Amino acid sequence: MKKKIVRFWLLLFLVLLCTACDGDVTRDIRHAGFSLAGEFTCNVVFPASKEDVSYAKIRYFTGSHMILEDGRIFELSLGQVYTNKQNCREAEAHNLRVKAILDNRIIKATDNKYYYLTAENNVTPYSEVTTADNNYDLYDLLLRDENTVKVQTADSSQGLYYLLFADGNVYADIITKADRNSPPLITSTSVVYDKADYGAIIRDFNYAGDSLSTFVRTDYKLFRLRMSNADQCTKFADIRCEFQMMEDPIYEQYKDRIITYTGSMLITDYKKMFSVAE
Repeated sequence: MKKKIVRFWLLLFLVLLCTACDGDVTRDIRHAGFSLAGEFTCNVVFPASKEDVSYAKIRYFTGSHMILEDGRIFELSLGQVYTNKQNCREAEAHNLRVKAILDNRIIKATDNKYYYLTAENNVTPYSEVTTADNNYDLYDLLLRDENTVKVQTADSSQGLYYLLFADGNVYADIITKADRNSPPLITSTSVVYDKADYGAIIRDFNYAGDSLSTFVRTDYKLFRLRMSNADQCTKFADIRCEFQMMEDPIYEQYKDRIITYTGSMLITDYKKMFSVAE
């Protein structure tokens, strides 16, 4: 009987100790400018135990979809769970494995074909993008290079696109057309986020203009766009806000506890979601 009581109190102590650790992480993340936004349940990306190393890691997290490092696609429902009692479910497109992504809506698969990730313009998710799509030549120009990992439209009116390459740099491409009947061409390329400036290969980025959602992430650090003169420009109408990419120390501190970061949301290994406070 005494042994059972001792085991009970030991188990209770371990539970409380673990809860306290998670509570410390939550407090520090909130102090860093994030707001608690609920829970995220998805067994495939969480270890079943401390010894479990079979869980998958997230490569892209779009809000509507999650793509794993092995290229598998999972659909997401962050507001409520599916019938499997989780916020994720594997997409029916089991044969697709993602190599690259454009604007969180077009994917390049391992068969080197392009597919719609979401439903749009009367096309179904995971169906192939064909030359019947008026933007096919543009998608092909942006995604055909084997080194392309991720593409974002920075300014469509200027033909400006940001491309993350496997070399760890993010490039700015200007794409133009001589006329509406001519194919699009890359007329200039430059490095917009240089891995040398961030101390390591860039693994992910998001561009959302002058917004906290704009970020650059390496394996070790996270850099977010911040107002460098917030105390002045938010107070006086005649002072223009200035923005600068700054390191966010909370990521380096808890990089082993954060399973994904999107620019607007982060998720911890104890299944808590946090949203970015502007």
